[in-house]
Amino acid sequence: MNSKIQRRIVHDNKCNNDWNPAIPDKYGLARWLRFIFLVALLLLLYFAASAQKITIVAKNQPLKEVLQQLRKQSGYAFIFSDQLMAKSNPVTITAKEIELLEVLRQIFTSQPMNFEMNGKVITVIENNSIQQPKRKIKRPIRGRIIDSLDQPLANVTVRIKNSDQATRSDEAGAFSLDDVPVGSIITFSLLGHSGREISEFNDGIIVTLNAVQGMLTEAVVNVNTGYQSIPKERVTGSFVLVDSAILNRALSANFQERLNGMVPGLEYTNVSFMKASNYNPLGRNAGLIIRGQSSLSSGVSNSPLIVLDNFPYEGELSNINPNDIESITILKDAAAASIWGARAGNGVIVITSKQGKLNKQLTVELNANLSVKNKPDVFYDRNYLNSKDYIGIEKELFSIGYFDADLEDNFAYTPVSPVVELLSQLKNRNIDHSSYNTQITELEQNDVRKEYDRYMYRKAVNQQYSIGLRGGGNKIKYALSSGLDKNAESLARNSYSRFTINSINSYEITSRLQLTAGIINTISKTDPNNDFPYTGGLSPGGQYGRIYPYALFADEQGEALAIIKDFRPFYAQQMMGKGFKDWTYKPLDELQISDKTTRINDLVLKAGINYKITSFLKAEVLFQNQHQRIKNENFNSPESYYTRNLINRFSILNTDGSLGYRIPAKGAILETSQYDWNANNLRAQLNFDKLISTEHQITALLGWEIKQLKTEGYGNTYYGYRKEVGATNNNLDFATIFSVNPFGSSRIPSPGGTVFGITNRYISYYTNLGYTYKNLYSITGSARRDGANIFGVNTNQKITPLWSAGLGWSLSNEKFYHSELLPYLKFRATYGYSGNVYFGTAYVTGVSLTSIVTGLPRITNLTAPNPDLRWEKVRNINFGLDFHLKKQVLSGSLEYYVKNGQDLIQPIELAPSTGFLSFSGNAAETQTKGFDVQLISRNFRASFKWNTTLMFSTINNKIVTYDVPLTSSSISSNVVGIIGRPINSIYSYKWAGLDPQSGDPLGYLDGKSSNDYASIINKFQPGDLKYNGPSTPTVFGNLRNDFSLKEFELSFSIGYKFGYVMRRSSTFLNYGNILNYGGNVDFSQRWQKPGDENTTAVPSVSVVGDENKNTFYQYSDVLVEKGDHIRFQDIRLSYNFKRSGWSAIRNLQLFTYMNNLGIIWRANKKGIDPDVIGGYYVHDIPQPFSISFGLKATL
Repeated sequence: MNSKIQRRIVHDNKCNNDWNPAIPDKYGLARWLRFIFLVALLLLLYFAASAQKITIVAKNQPLKEVLQQLRKQSGYAFIFSDQLMAKSNPVTITAKEIELLEVLRQIFTSQPMNFEMNGKVITVIENNSIQQPKRKIKRPIRGRIIDSLDQPLANVTVRIKNSDQATRSDEAGAFSLDDVPVGSIITFSLLGHSGREISEFNDGIIVTLNAVQGMLTEAVVNVNTGYQSIPKERVTGSFVLVDSAILNRALSANFQERLNGMVPGLEYTNVSFMKASNYNPLGRNAGLIIRGQSSLSSGVSNSPLIVLDNFPYEGELSNINPNDIESITILKDAAAASIWGARAGNGVIVITSKQGKLNKQLTVELNANLSVKNKPDVFYDRNYLNSKDYIGIEKELFSIGYFDADLEDNFAYTPVSPVVELLSQLKNRNIDHSSYNTQITELEQNDVRKEYDRYMYRKAVNQQYSIGLRGGGNKIKYALSSGLDKNAESLARNSYSRFTINSINSYEITSRLQLTAGIINTISKTDPNNDFPYTGGLSPGGQYGRIYPYALFADEQGEALAIIKDFRPFYAQQMMGKGFKDWTYKPLDELQISDKTTRINDLVLKAGINYKITSFLKAEVLFQNQHQRIKNENFNSPESYYTRNLINRFSILNTDGSLGYRIPAKGAILETSQYDWNANNLRAQLNFDKLISTEHQITALLGWEIKQLKTEGYGNTYYGYRKEVGATNNNLDFATIFSVNPFGSSRIPSPGGTVFGITNRYISYYTNLGYTYKNLYSITGSARRDGANIFGVNTNQKITPLWSAGLGWSLSNEKFYHSELLPYLKFRATYGYSGNVYFGTAYVTGVSLTSIVTGLPRITNLTAPNPDLRWEKVRNINFGLDFHLKKQVLSGSLEYYVKNGQDLIQPIELAPSTGFLSFSGNAAETQTKGFDVQLISRNFRASFKWNTTLMFSTINNKIVTYDVPLTSSSISSNVVGIIGRPINSIYSYKWAGLDPQSGDPLGYLDGKSSNDYASIINKFQPGDLKYNGPSTPTVFGNLRNDFSLKEFELSFSIGYKFGYVMRRSSTFLNYGNILNYGGNVDFSQRWQKPGDENTTAVPSVSVVGDENKNTFYQYSDVLVEKGDHIRFQDIRLSYNFKRSGWSAIRNLQLFTYMNNLGIIWRANKKGIDPDVIGGYYVHDIPQPFSISFGLKATL
């Protein structure tokens, strides 16, 4: 069994050795993708060409059939009557790649009738222009409505004159009417456009409506919920639409960063773009939070649900190419999001990909940009102590014998720093004072931050390219795009590349039946070779948890230097002299030989059938399969320290001086893991949309869907791996405990074979109803019933749907409303419930592992079942007001919301006698209130245009119920469960200043100043602590200004965050902790003599440690700062070339974009960036400035 697995993994690794960052050759995938792309491109070029040229062969064929062929090829609409066709002569013609007009002339030369062309409508008329009487018959009529630029017009009212029969055009401009009497007159009307009446028409008619000059045109905006598309004027919930223009304003390889500052109530947290393997997609961090946090459990995500083209997207979000996105809709309240049920409690982000349009000529979009990002500023770090002070600490510790045990350790040879080695040599008279002083002076001048800056970091260079092709004929819509990203990251030797291909096509098989098929494939490769980020640090071992500040990575000639690692240098040299492998550790060498890769292949296949039962009733069935495979490889070469160290530790020094090896002395150590995500979705839905008498608009949907999300993963380690032949040797003894060098005993690390996995199944029933009367009043409602195997049995047996209701009132449409100043005013109100899914389970769970001793399965960390476990519920109340002043000088929306998190999941401890540690129960409750405001002012509207957009949001939350008892460690948690206080709060020990005699920090115990730290720490009830405030902003937003003058456009944005506090780090209060965990700039401001307490709040630092004193100071309120700040976020400058100068290019734009321009103002006086505040042991550094250059072209 193991040998089969071994051979399969080795084969996979061999196949992947020559992997191309853009497209892998495994299974010939590169050839297939190139073939698919070429075929699709040829098809698109065919469609584009056929719209202009005609090829037709007919011999004695009826004129009607010939015209139908021309309609299919050209996309033009033909209007004729059966009476005229009865008089026509048979047609004989042979034409190849001929203009349509010329073909028509040839055809009608021998006909007793003629034709006239108006735009894309061709009407067959009698030569004497005498209209024939029409028969009073009825027939269905369908067509499209476009504007003067051939763009589709949605929400056009289409009505049979003097009749109650009416409908509206959809987002593609399409409409249909059944049972239209011949001879009827059809009217077309839309606000801001001149109306039309047409009496001569045929199936497939195209109607053009022209905008009225000088009249305010209402933008037609449809909101996509993932289940249906709703005109914005009928919306009652809280929706925000981000179109492609706003989305493409910023530059980033991920869409989350492009949303930063663009949506009221949406917070962006910077997440690393380097991929981390994960076998549970439900637990991923999207880096986005809508209207604050609702859940308290680490087992429930606070990220919104991400929907891509109507289905939840379960893959890594970095797979989504933002250049493929047409728009993003943010659903914030229950009326907007409750249709998604138990996964919508944190809001929903609906992504719509770019698609083709019917009768739209081929459009080619090209994008290319280059971004350069500065090196991260490692000198910003506050958790740093300069070399001179650090050496001073080592000298003082040495003087009291702190290192004696390590220096006398002849068993483990515990490492000590170079300074301690010098001090020992000086003490033992192995070095004179002059040499000692010279070397110490040199070390005091070193700064390891310079080494990081020079060798470990570089300027990041990111390249992004994309091409998109879109269009459509009379019965087909097509879209094909491809993108390539190549990023050289800030950490040297780290890189990322991504290749994407996205295609979606729709076909009208008949006038009622439409088929849709699509594919999205993302192939990415990440090379995280740099294990030496400044934020992570190096650990020499022993007393040193972090690299000493005087370390050097290279000498003056650039040759790699060794640092202390695991053992004292003399021991390593001694063993190397006996034949052991090189036991020194050189970070620069390790950086160069590191070989790590993460490969992600994400494939989404989708298909849909849409059948139009009547003009107002449609049925659709949608299916999607998504499979993502994440493969991680860490090739520890024979030259790597990891391999050399492991071989040396388990080597045997025989009595004859020879060496024996328990781990193969030749070959590498290969660590692999693989995670597979597979999601299947099936949905059946009925859609009803009917306009009755132009006064009653009814929309409804009824649906059912099932889903299965299955993930599995495994990890393995292969010893003695030789890449060139793909051989490995895992016939090792992993069960025996061996003596290891230099001291102790251990087993050889197990090769793994551990399997992880989850299988989640869902079934849902849902409905949605909307009614609008006279464009005045809108009422909406939705309900959804969810069931899943992660819920308890009792929960799945109950019918407790999640639901919502909404009301909209277009006050400005009332007859009594007359205001020239405020011509548009709408009020909205919603109420309802949505849910959050726990990504654990209600059933008995545990971690299944394979015992390295017995080789048999074992299970640990058992969790008790809970048959009543249910999803978390979020009750939403939302009030909204939309308005705009005359000429839209000022427009915007104001919303007030209340969110109540109910049945929140928390772990509840059980007695050990039950055999379980805990179970998950619904016990907690939270409440969140706030405002979302967006104001848009049009300051200048002449040749010089200036628009300002202000976004303002408030969030105030509190814990209502929480049953987890406080402990002494609760103060260090982000969530301190005190009822009535914010979810994320900072509590501190009350500060009473410094002891004037010793410089020790003082607190309060029973209302009196005290240094009894143990007693202070153990009094952790709310009354004993100081509440400093929330740790997340309660007020935040963005101010954006957009200018344009002729061909130039300029835009810049400023972000702000107010109303919160942060806890900064400071120095440890004893020397040992400083060596182990690192220093801090506050060390230089420490109390050193009586009287210093009047000028500093930093306590004295002692040689001997007192952990209670450290804890008290770290969590005292003297270290709490205000987090308020204003940041210059970005600026964009672009130039649009005039079309007249570029005959083949419709639009061409050159632009530059600058991001992370710095903080304009901050409340704290320490120069701290609140967005990257680091605690103890953390070395966060701000995001560096970046500049980008690019072009966008449309052909």
